[in-house]
Amino acid sequence: MVWSEIALICVGAVLVIVVLAWIISAVVKHNKNSDKRVDGVDIIDGVRYTKSENVIDDRGKVKVSLKKGDHLLERGKEYLVSKNSDLLPGKYTVLSADENTDKINIRIGGVVREYKHFSSIVLTEGDKVSSVSHNIVLR
Repeated sequence: MVWSEIALICVGAVLVIVVLAWIISAVVKHNKNSDKRVDGVDIIDGVRYTKSENVIDDRGKVKVSLKKGDHLLERGKEYLVSKNSDLLPGKYTVLSADENTDKINIRIGGVVREYKHFSSIVLTEGDKVSSVSHNIVLR
């Protein structure tokens, strides 16, 4: 064999390995994002888009139990909103983890504000979120 043929075979092998690695990383990324899906929520480029705000069951009660993709925010712990973290930017419904509490204090970007159970909030990239008064569920 001539050296040029050996070099051509090596370049072809490296190209095949690079393409396979790219395909495998795309499949892994897709599977990682599909774990965070909740019914009625699409994740496009790391941002949540909701189609429906329906978190009420057939009996008219608010569903507070955790579902796949819900985020439980512990009181006093700060969470970063980012495309690379678990808490993605987008629209969320605030649910109180304590059924006897209707009002919740949440710090978003350094400002504390009172929210009611079942209200909506929009979190943007880079926001720091923490629950001040009670544990909450973001759906």
